[in-house]
Amino acid sequence: MANEPVVTPSLNAEDHVLVDWLELIAFFNEFRTARLDELDASIEEQFESSDDEEAGEDSDALGDGDDGNIGRIDAEKEKIRERVENEVDFRIKDCPDAYPFQLSDDAEELILVDDWRNNQYTPYLTCLITTHLTRKSLFDFEIADELIQRLRNRVFQVLSTFAMAGLASGSAASIGWPRTDRADILSTLRRAEARGAGFQTRETPGPYTPPMEKDGGIDVIAWQADVRPPPILFYFAQVASGHNWPGKPVSTHSKLFERHYMDFAHPGNVSYATLLPFRIADKIQWNNEHVVHGALLDRTRLPKHAVIGQALAERGIQMDESENMPQVLEWLTDFRAAALD
Repeated sequence: MANEPVVTPSLNAEDHVLVDWLELIAFFNEFRTARLDELDASIEEQFESSDDEEAGEDSDALGDGDDGNIGRIDAEKEKIRERVENEVDFRIKDCPDAYPFQLSDDAEELILVDDWRNNQYTPYLTCLITTHLTRKSLFDFEIADELIQRLRNRVFQVLSTFAMAGLASGSAASIGWPRTDRADILSTLRRAEARGAGFQTRETPGPYTPPMEKDGGIDVIAWQADVRPPPILFYFAQVASGHNWPGKPVSTHSKLFERHYMDFAHPGNVSYATLLPFRIADKIQWNNEHVVHGALLDRTRLPKHAVIGQALAERGIQMDESENMPQVLEWLTDFRAAALD
């Protein structure tokens, strides 16, 4: 067992959970390394416990003469090792330039890259940790409410704004509350309009706008950078850092948002996206929720688009949150320190 503040998943855990476990060990480990023999040891331990329960306290499930049981354990080790390696390989390929881990040449170690604090890697690490903050958590320590609040109010919003700019190959506006400058929705939209978003903002909210509405159910808007408006692509997006996102697309809010805050809505191609910190591995859910949400940016898609968005900002494309990436590293560093305290 590792000394890191992470609990061991069960043998029947899905591939993506096993790899998450190894990634978290490497993230917290002093030497940035998770050895896969820790996985082997866990398999042996859980087989022993399982066999002892079946055979009673006098069982000697791993006795020297029990070659069949040893062979069964070795076969299970090999099978799980192959599954883990395939999942890591998928993440490397699907998250180019943004995946902060690598397998050693002999596939015995999963190693956190030395420069993991670089902005190209912090989006993935933030998504990894966010996945395990609540349901089916792999953490074995109590997480302070302040850390969770910072993540949901600011950090994940910053990453999602960059990711949407990257997806649209252009600019993005951070609509979700609380907004860092505390500007109202109309002021935020006028700033986006001035950057060529392709719509016209109302002077005042529409007559049927709820008086206490803070963001109208929209977290980010993004659009392709073009010489003249309207841009070819325009996105409404929602940020879903919690687990209750399925079946709740941003499109259910967009029409009312346009009615409440725009005199003239975007006249071109309007698309929708939901941004998630999770690794969505179930193919049926992945495909069905795309029909509902328009586009899903999960753990392997969001980071690579956030890296693209950062590059656009560095090239001079104006976008909200462009100065706020340091908030992400600060949160990661604080979370790691709290876990190891």
